[in-house]
Amino acid sequence: MMRRKLIVLGSLFVIAAITGPAANASFPGTNGDIAFGRGGDLWTVDPATGDTTRITTSDAAREALPDWNATGTQLAFSKCRGGEFGNCEIWVMDADGSDPTRLTFTPDVQETWPTWSPDGTQIAFTSHAEDPFQDIWVMDADGTDQTRLTENQGIFDAFPEWSPDGTTIAFTSTREELDDIWLMDADGGNPTRLTSGPKIDERPDWSPDGTRIVFSRNGNIWVKDADGTDLTQLTDNRRAEFAPAFSPDGTTIAFNRERLNGRFGVWTMLVDGSGIERLTSGRFDFFPDWQPV
Repeated sequence: MMRRKLIVLGSLFVIAAITGPAANASFPGTNGDIAFGRGGDLWTVDPATGDTTRITTSDAAREALPDWNATGTQLAFSKCRGGEFGNCEIWVMDADGSDPTRLTFTPDVQETWPTWSPDGTQIAFTSHAEDPFQDIWVMDADGTDQTRLTENQGIFDAFPEWSPDGTTIAFTSTREELDDIWLMDADGGNPTRLTSGPKIDERPDWSPDGTRIVFSRNGNIWVKDADGTDLTQLTDNRRAEFAPAFSPDGTTIAFNRERLNGRFGVWTMLVDGSGIERLTSGRFDFFPDWQPV
């Protein structure tokens, strides 16, 4: 459990510590650019051409974990300072990187994995403000009214992802066994276990129609219907694959794959697991999220 906590708090931005299997909610729309983290800054890539654009330039902080809002006009993200396990805060900015705005102000707390509600009024995120093993919190889009949704002391609850209809949050939890995918109402009520077993299931993402949930299981990408049926393995690769994210039109999934040379790129595949292609070839390109336009 301690290793899992340290991976969440520090290794989001320290690549050497990532040894295996993050994703963000997909909202319906036309496929725009894919945002991702590279070298401590945020970038976008055009999935049609592979052209990349750097949208943040910060020398003193590490920025990652981008999440598009439902209109594709803003990105929420996490910014960390102060070394490997330094403080992390939630920020938002416009799609082109302008107007960065800090939402959380907690010097000794790690706040990561922001995810927009479909109506753009709230942001769920992961925090260890009350429990070092992480909980799910929610706040208004201006950073006010921060509320803890999960209160299981000593239990790892993290990686929230809002359903496209705004009623449900998918997340990862260790409250029963190893990391499993769980669902709860948007107010934290009615927790329901979606996956079970000895494998590590992490970082869910909803299909834009809300019927399916994609996630990583022990370094491969799997998908399951949101009602708990029809579990399907999409990839079978000896190198680590993680951070799946549905495209807004529901036809494609972006994800991370480790290459034989130890580099991590953004890859795409069709929703049935076919047509796998590499989209970026940077050294460490992490945690893609697809812009709805």
